Amino acid sequence: MSVSGADKPFCACSTPAGTAGLAVIRVSGQNSADLLSSCVRILRASGDRLGIALSELGGYEAAYAEFFDPTTKEAIDKVVLVHFEAPHSYTGDEMVEISCHGGDAVRQEILRVLYDIGIRPAEPGEFTKRAFVNGKLDLSEAEAVMKVIGASSERALKAANSQLYGKLSMRLGSIEEKLYKIMALIEMIVEFPEHEDTPENSDNVASSCQECADELKLLADSYGRGRMLNESMKVVLLGLPNSGKSTLLNSLAGYERAIVTEIPGTTRDTLELSVSVDGIPVTITDTAGIRETDDKVESIGVERARDAANEADMVLLLIAPDTSMDSVFGLVSSEYINRTKVIFTKSDIGENPEKEEIQSKLESMGITEFISISAPNGINIDSLKGMIVDCYNNAGGLISDEIIVINGRHKELLMSANSKLIEASSVCVNGLGVDIASSVIRSALDDIGDITGKTVSSELADTIFSQFCIGK
Repeated sequence: MSVSGADKPFCACSTPAGTAGLAVIRVSGQNSADLLSSCVRILRASGDRLGIALSELGGYEAAYAEFFDPTTKEAIDKVVLVHFEAPHSYTGDEMVEISCHGGDAVRQEILRVLYDIGIRPAEPGEFTKRAFVNGKLDLSEAEAVMKVIGASSERALKAANSQLYGKLSMRLGSIEEKLYKIMALIEMIVEFPEHEDTPENSDNVASSCQECADELKLLADSYGRGRMLNESMKVVLLGLPNSGKSTLLNSLAGYERAIVTEIPGTTRDTLELSVSVDGIPVTITDTAGIRETDDKVESIGVERARDAANEADMVLLLIAPDTSMDSVFGLVSSEYINRTKVIFTKSDIGENPEKEEIQSKLESMGITEFISISAPNGINIDSLKGMIVDCYNNAGGLISDEIIVINGRHKELLMSANSKLIEASSVCVNGLGVDIASSVIRSALDDIGDITGKTVSSELADTIFSQFCIGK
């Protein structure tokens, strides 16, 4: 059966490259099973059926089969086939999944045969794009697919799954419903001004717009946490040489990740470690000790340490027992002072004699959190992790992690819709006419539609799906 151009069934390997026990190759499109019948021989299906055609398999039914080259009739692999009938598949179209052995040669030979029989290679994200086009997923749910794949921690996975299963869409749908009711009220006011154009109705429109704007702002603010889940929370260890930064890094890692010696200046460059703290993905950066130095390499490390602190979500300023008060203040910068927490290190060998003075001075500069630890002995390490969790929780948005915006595009659209609804509310409050507010509200609805896909352009959809991996 011949199908041309973009209407052809398409295929891709959905499992990663490299040798593995199994690989999964997906085929999607009308008549997929008929096309594949030329290169598969079913050896056994449910009910001990033998020699049946692939198209005779029911939906969600699996079969043990031989995959062969139809030109040479040579077997390539023994595989398991799963047939999905439209519309009950991931894409909404007919699909076949081929589970084969996971060697490179096996995958490549199966794909070669599929191309030869007229099944084209999939474009990036084409399976999920078809799911979106066929109404199996809205756009926000489709975008969450890659977030689920890329999740590096429990909370990141939970946030991505929340979006994938439609919780963000449901919240936005509720806001849209309120806005459409406002539009209906405005229509009544415009059509029947003698009955409906009252201060009470105008106030109702204004307050409803503000209420929706506040809901959108809460969602947008949750991106503070969503970005940390998506990109990893950045925590930087900063301090003088030999202040215990590398020892703390190793303690958080649970193994000796950084070289630790008594020689100041051992760490000369930034050193990153990825950990999970209470389900939050955290990248901890060990840095070169901050000090004046004539060593060119070390001075570059000091500069990189300050750059890392400027970009951090949280700066842990480490102060050892032998650190003088005067030397501390060269470590603090207005660029990151509001994100700085002070860690008095090496508490197992004694407290800093100037601790109270240092703390008082730093408090006057705006630093409010202090803790004493001993990394080798694990003293207060759990409390330090609690500070990291608090920083995440204070990043903004809804109190619960149930709905967190994890996509920067969504955050910008939510803020745009928020500002438009604030403008619509202001128009009503200032008596400029609800008909003017109506056009602004409609524009806000378009912003929300760009998140769910109701009003998204085909060009934007193409751009979004082009960032997906080939097999998804």
